[in-house]
Amino acid sequence: MNTDITLNSLEHFCFCKYQWWLNYTQGEWLQNVHTVLGDIVHTKVDDPHFVEKRKGITTKRSVVVYNDSLGLYGIADLVEFINSDAPRINVVEYKKGKPQDNGEAQVYDGLQVYAQMRCLQSIYDCNIDGYIYYNSIRRRVKLKNLDFYENLLLDTLDEMRQYLASGNIPPKSITKSCRACSMYEICLPYLDRRRDA
Repeated sequence: MNTDITLNSLEHFCFCKYQWWLNYTQGEWLQNVHTVLGDIVHTKVDDPHFVEKRKGITTKRSVVVYNDSLGLYGIADLVEFINSDAPRINVVEYKKGKPQDNGEAQVYDGLQVYAQMRCLQSIYDCNIDGYIYYNSIRRRVKLKNLDFYENLLLDTLDEMRQYLASGNIPPKSITKSCRACSMYEICLPYLDRRRDA
């Protein structure tokens, strides 16, 4: 069984394990206003042929990244290669929302960026910084607490692989985010709650 994990599926797993299972193992996916708005924000960076060179910075979009030792691969929205005395790379993930005060969503946004950083670290031998670009405020936020994200990434990948190896279905987790989820009509979380009552 292939145990490689995509960056995209990592994001889905963090948002909702049951949604991830529906998408990753069953091929289920629906669009709603939130996913469409996210797609619109990403149209700015979804051009793998785009290369821009300006003031010592080479910018590429939709960059394929991977880390063989972690079994992780996917697409980074935007990568900046900074040509200086100490070469470095910035990786930028685009999000439609805005930063939250250490909210769960912001932690998972950070995990996605950190995973991209780890992929780039396995390819390039230089310093790498990660950023989240929040479209609502049109500003980048630099990723911090990298040790926290390293542990979270390893634990999350391990948990995902346990589900894949066992074939167990993650339990539904009913939260305030359910109503905004594009998979709501397939999952029907509140129907299950009434059935169990």
